[in-house]
Amino acid sequence: MNNKKIDKFIEKALKKMFQAVGAQKEYSLDYCKKKDWYMNHSWNDKQIAEYKKWFMKNATKDLQLTDKGAEKEWGYFFLAWGWKQDYENAHSKSAV
Repeated sequence: MNNKKIDKFIEKALKKMFQAVGAQKEYSLDYCKKKDWYMNHSWNDKQIAEYKKWFMKNATKDLQLTDKGAEKEWGYFFLAWGWKQDYENAHSKSAV
């Protein structure tokens, strides 16, 4: 898999991740380079599930991955880039 394709997908996935929590106006690659930027927002179980569904669909399409490969990439992405999880409001409405 070529790095440009991966970089393009990560940027697309980050934009969607910001949108998922209603923070699309804050998104930029520079923002994502700030220390602890991912702690500025949180998401609940429902938002994560909806975003994961989007991520899996787009990873298989854009990166030409199998379902198993997309699941593996999801794990890496969620750990490296994901917002902190909001356990107090685990079932509140999504911004997606």
